[in-house]
Amino acid sequence: MKKSIVILVLVLLTVQLTGWAFAEQTDPMSVPSSSSGSNLPTGYDPASEEDRGSYTGSGTYNDYGRSVYAGATPIPLDPIDMPTATPKPVLPPFTYGAVTADKIRLNFEAPVGWYIDTSADDAITLTDPNAVDGFNASLTLRLYPVANTYKLADVRTDLKNTLKELGQYNFSSWSTTEMASRTLLKKDGYYADYHGTYYNGIAIYGRVMMALLDNHQIVMMHLVCSDGYFNSSYKAVVNHVRDTLSQQQ
Repeated sequence: MKKSIVILVLVLLTVQLTGWAFAEQTDPMSVPSSSSGSNLPTGYDPASEEDRGSYTGSGTYNDYGRSVYAGATPIPLDPIDMPTATPKPVLPPFTYGAVTADKIRLNFEAPVGWYIDTSADDAITLTDPNAVDGFNASLTLRLYPVANTYKLADVRTDLKNTLKELGQYNFSSWSTTEMASRTLLKKDGYYADYHGTYYNGIAIYGRVMMALLDNHQIVMMHLVCSDGYFNSSYKAVVNHVRDTLSQQQ
């Protein structure tokens, strides 16, 4: 009996000692202390090596460390990074000469060499003999009478109807700008621009100006040219004709 008790005590003691050894090896709260021989700098934080969104510049990240493009090719986002725009080409400056339109009693200067058509009783049309982008620009001046009750507000209505009529046929697309005030022959009036594309794919630009004269007449100027880089050159023609336009005495 005593021998059995002794054996039981020895077994319990062995189990207890084994449990202590195991607990000492697996205690989660047990953290080894740093050795005095560590070569890390004083105050160095190893966590600083982790990637927390830092950036290196070179246009890859913004000031907040966020990537400014996706993929392998940077996309310029700032105007300073954009390529310099290619200047729009212009036609060589036109040489101007005096034109007398006796039927409508107007004088002005127009590009030398343009074809002049005076077959209409109330208009004169000048056409550039050189096609640009597959289209020959033309400029028409027209003078026609209106009723004594015709007012400046009626000019807006006539201009709107003229633009509607111009874009009614032959175009796959058509758009106009808002009307704006503009003088012609030093009289008040309005003008508007339009853009259209013919069914054959040729794109055109136009400008129509109309003003009410003192003698109950409407003077109208209509430019039409290709809608491309060169329309600025033809706009300059409109400005020159407008600046030199006068009525015969």
